[in-house]
Amino acid sequence: MLRLPLAKDQVNDCINRRHGGSVPLVFHKWWGEGLEERYGSQALDDISSDIPDDIILASYTAPGLSTSTTADPNYRWSYSQSSQSHSKAKDAAVLLPNWDDLQPYLAEFPDPDLQSGLFDEAAQVRAAHPDRYVLGHWWYCFYERLWSIRGMENVLMDLVLHPDELKQLCDSILEHHLKVVRGFAAAGVDGIFVSDDLGAQNTLMMSPSMFREFLKPLYRTLIQEAHNHGMHFWLHSCGNISSILEDFVEIGLDVIHPIQIGTMDLPATAAQFGGRISFLVGFDVQHLLPEGTAEEVRAGVHQIHDIFARPEGGLLLAAGNGILPGTPLANIRAFLETAAILER
Repeated sequence: MLRLPLAKDQVNDCINRRHGGSVPLVFHKWWGEGLEERYGSQALDDISSDIPDDIILASYTAPGLSTSTTADPNYRWSYSQSSQSHSKAKDAAVLLPNWDDLQPYLAEFPDPDLQSGLFDEAAQVRAAHPDRYVLGHWWYCFYERLWSIRGMENVLMDLVLHPDELKQLCDSILEHHLKVVRGFAAAGVDGIFVSDDLGAQNTLMMSPSMFREFLKPLYRTLIQEAHNHGMHFWLHSCGNISSILEDFVEIGLDVIHPIQIGTMDLPATAAQFGGRISFLVGFDVQHLLPEGTAEEVRAGVHQIHDIFARPEGGLLLAAGNGILPGTPLANIRAFLETAAILER
């Protein structure tokens, strides 16, 4: 092991920007789709087994998309009248095609409180690692969940054409997520990590005013619920979200990932928001990691450190997304090894 995994208190100090030390690593061994098939799990273990995992991930039994994951047939995001086409891209699939069916859809909405054992895994992880930082997580928070139900094209039009129906659906999703946060809190985790890709390459998927009307109030409530239970709130949001990062700071977001390289201005982001939010900076998996040399990869890690590191902490490091299957093993090793010995 290049160094020992960080204790919970050390991770808390970094997130809360109270003390310097090693840069915490999480989502750094993010093997993207096809990577294990390309190299085999043993080869990936060989290059990563001595790299610490400073934060332990814990999931819960989330609803299925079209099939329940529990004995309750309604514990899925579709409903009995959904006619999802699995041949479509996932952002074009529609579980609720007609707003006239909103009430029947909500009548079958998945309810975590009606299930048992959803958070057993998280409780077991907590019990097994009492002195480590445990991060409860799920994918698809608000915008991603909306388009997974309505389809992306539909939901973008709904912002203008069907705001009342969309807000009603948003409220039901929020209530679901609040119950999930409480379930993780009961399991004893230290933070909540969710995903919501709000940005495209150059700007938001929607206007900032639309974000502030529809999604910001939801995030404010969900983040406050996590804080009420003594947990941090982490968000993964790909793309350029510069225009709403101040909004997230205002409502108390603790950690933002990935500050996507190639879409956001890293020095400007660090200068404007450093000291007010913590950054789980995602290393470039689109170009530098798969296309650069090992030395260029090492230099890229140090460049992130030079931009974001502060004496009081606030810098964590991850892969920006799943590592692509064409990425040289030597580059993955260079990224992991260099990241593991950084001091914030």
